[in-house]
Amino acid sequence: MSRGVRVARWLAAVIMIAYGFAKLTGSQFTVLDSEVTKPMGQVSGFWLTWYYFSGFYGTVIALVEIGGGLLLAWPRTSLLGALVLLPVVGNIILTDILFGVGALPVSVTVLVCLLVIVWPHARPLAEAALLDIRSSRRAATIRVAAVVAVLAGAWGFGYWAANYNNREPTPIDGVWTVEDRGATVESDGARLQRVFFEYNRSHMAVFRFADRDAVHHFEVDAHQVRVWEEWREMGRLIYDGEIVDTGRIELRPTGGSSPIVLVRE
Repeated sequence: MSRGVRVARWLAAVIMIAYGFAKLTGSQFTVLDSEVTKPMGQVSGFWLTWYYFSGFYGTVIALVEIGGGLLLAWPRTSLLGALVLLPVVGNIILTDILFGVGALPVSVTVLVCLLVIVWPHARPLAEAALLDIRSSRRAATIRVAAVVAVLAGAWGFGYWAANYNNREPTPIDGVWTVEDRGATVESDGARLQRVFFEYNRSHMAVFRFADRDAVHHFEVDAHQVRVWEEWREMGRLIYDGEIVDTGRIELRPTGGSSPIVLVRE
């Protein structure tokens, strides 16, 4: 084993083991209370990433980094360690680039070290991964047709699910604020703050109160808006209102109380 490969092995091993223990000891993937209490739309990609990687998932990443680093320390298992760590480091690099984590130079250094370790074994790895199986022209044509059919079917189903099953656009889709903040609309006296007529979930209306969300079913017919108690199941009709204009809706509770006025944000 050349000196360059030995240096690459130990450099990558030290960095990976250090980063793994950083996660286990809490110097990585710790989230500030001031960040996690913000609305999700106001949290940066960095802190969202840190939050999602915290907990059990972060522990798994840490153990893989430490285990892969230990495998790099021995020449006999160094190739296995490099192969284990390559997808991990690749994911870290993508995270660094897309979410601005800031560890990109270190991640690229480890990636280069792993490639130095793997490169002398590239040919036998390629021979092991690419099976020497030859097919007739007819079998190859059938296989290509099958792959094209799978690709088209997967794309078609995904497009249908996104645009016809999940979505059924209406003119009121979006976020609405209750004009009268004191409007009481629940039997327990809870006060409504905002209403979300969800674009990405057809017929879903989320009524937001100070302490909870209530998910309802809504439908729009011309200028009429109706809201039922249960999303998709419908159940009891709870609001019957109208679209006054593009930025204003009046919802009348079925109990006969004063209408709730919503204005578009």
